[in-house]
Amino acid sequence: MARSFRTKIKALANALLAPAGLSLQLKRDVFDMDGLLARAASRGIKPSTVIDIGASNGCWSQLAHRHFPSAHFVLFEPLAERVTELADLARSHGFQHVAAAAGAEVGEITFAVEGNLDGSGVAATGSAGTRSVPMETIDHVVAAHELTGPYVLKLDTHGHELPILEGATAMLPQTDLLIVEAYNFELQPGCLRFHELCAWLEARGLRCCDLADPMRRPTDGALWQMDLAFAPTTSPLFTSDAYR
Repeated sequence: MARSFRTKIKALANALLAPAGLSLQLKRDVFDMDGLLARAASRGIKPSTVIDIGASNGCWSQLAHRHFPSAHFVLFEPLAERVTELADLARSHGFQHVAAAAGAEVGEITFAVEGNLDGSGVAATGSAGTRSVPMETIDHVVAAHELTGPYVLKLDTHGHELPILEGATAMLPQTDLLIVEAYNFELQPGCLRFHELCAWLEARGLRCCDLADPMRRPTDGALWQMDLAFAPTTSPLFTSDAYR
């Protein structure tokens, strides 16, 4: 009854706002990361381990911790400039910091460091401002630290997604939620565009189920990126093709 009333109010408001080119969205319809995580939690996702690849200062993990408070959080972040912030989170939240980039093998990799740090990532050919950083595979860290599933995995890795996923083949079958910052353009050679990423993952048992934070390119308004969420193809989400 309450939902029906809210829906009717929204429809009435949108009818009044339409001539001005405006619309009203209820909170559950908002395409932000908090909403995506809330929807996942409401569907019963309850991970034992959350793995945050490209953790930066830990802001995403702090948000996710509100929705998955009983999970153990593991944050991959290779930049020495982030060590103090992540050490603070280790003390306050019990988060585990892995001071490495994620990739397809254990070793080292060249990392491009942006001035604001947030745009940093695995270096494309010819990149300036690079340094060598340690590289780990997700599977190796999971095994070495005996991190148990089910898992939630998040990637914010600026086009380096495929090698990271190739280093996570053992844990992906136990992943209940995968969140990937995906792109509509090829950021560097070998980077999967969002539709290619969806096909690659569905062939391996994970299907797109939600999205958050779509971003347009400021120069021309073209779709630039979004965060896509994936659930196992066996999830009850996909048992029906009906709208309702």
